[in-house]
Amino acid sequence: MTIAQPYLLGNHIQRSLRYGFALLLAATATLSHAQENITIHNPWVKATYPGQNISAGYMTITSTNDTTLVKIESDVSESVEIHSMKMENNVMKMRMLDSLSLAAGKPYKLELAGYHFMLFDLKKPLLDAQTVNFELTFKNKQNIVFKQSVKATVKNAENSSGPANHSDHEHHHSH
Repeated sequence: MTIAQPYLLGNHIQRSLRYGFALLLAATATLSHAQENITIHNPWVKATYPGQNISAGYMTITSTNDTTLVKIESDVSESVEIHSMKMENNVMKMRMLDSLSLAAGKPYKLELAGYHFMLFDLKKPLLDAQTVNFELTFKNKQNIVFKQSVKATVKNAENSSGPANHSDHEHHHSH
């Protein structure tokens, strides 16, 4: 009987470990499927002039599922806000948004005179061809929060418009 007990105890531990591992795999798979697939196209930031401490960021964001962009951080500024611009009574008005809702499969183009990111209190001047790192925070319909890193290229105003400057550069992450 004493010889059988260690054997039974060993079987019990093995079964418990297998069960625990299976639960861990199931939880990981569930979280992976609950989060979104986000694709970022053509991320860029406007270069600054001497003494300027704000800039703007642009990109196209597409999500495979309904989700919301809730926060943006950058390594070159103290704060980043989501803004919208629209014409009202022949006056262009810019407003800060708390978040940006993304409908499944619909590309949201952050561009001049539309939705964009405002970078405030820049830590350094932004020069043509530099890289700006963003961390975008999203929340899906199940209230699961996930983040995505994006590298954006700094462009002079002259280099930022026109078809020749639309980059094929893409960030695609599945979380």
